[in-house]
Amino acid sequence: MRSSKIHRALAQGMNRFEMCQLVSKGVKATHKTGSRFEDSINDVLQYLGTHETTKVGMHPAIPQVSVKSLKPAA
Repeated sequence: MRSSKIHRALAQGMNRFEMCQLVSKGVKATHKTGSRFEDSINDVLQYLGTHETTKVGMHPAIPQVSVKSLKPAA
């Protein structure tokens, strides 16, 4: 079932937005004309669920500005 593939992909450490973006890009890259669109989605979800992803997300965290560097304007 597709829901188990989605949960397996989410267990790799990505959030839902990131997973949707990756599935969209993956389907655009791998879809073959004449085949079912649903099969392409399932193939990409299967790939995302079984392959290790990097721990750095698609949107890295913004570095925190230290309090010492901030000075009052006036």
